Amino acid sequence: MTLERTTKMVLAAVELQDLGALEAAGKERAATISGLAAIPPTPELREALTEALKAGEEARRAIRLIKQRLRKESRRLEKIEIGFLSALRLPPRHRVDCSG
Repeated sequence: MTLERTTKMVLAAVELQDLGALEAAGKERAATISGLAAIPPTPELREALTEALKAGEEARRAIRLIKQRLRKESRRLEKIEIGFLSALRLPPRHRVDCSG
């Protein structure tokens, strides 16, 4: 796969904020970058690497946003769960001792 195609994969995954697609694109990108040592340096390669690095930064930001969203949703789910659990508890019975 070419560097340009992996960059497009990364950017598409970023746009969708799809964690699975980001993972797949990251693996393809790593495999493609590891094979670049065999390619002679050219201005086109330099440009493709620059774009790939920018896409990598976008992916990093998207992953950070996904993590924040997951943390927020996790806290929300905890609050909902606590609400359900508290509704199941029996209200405390008040015991007033009037003997005197």
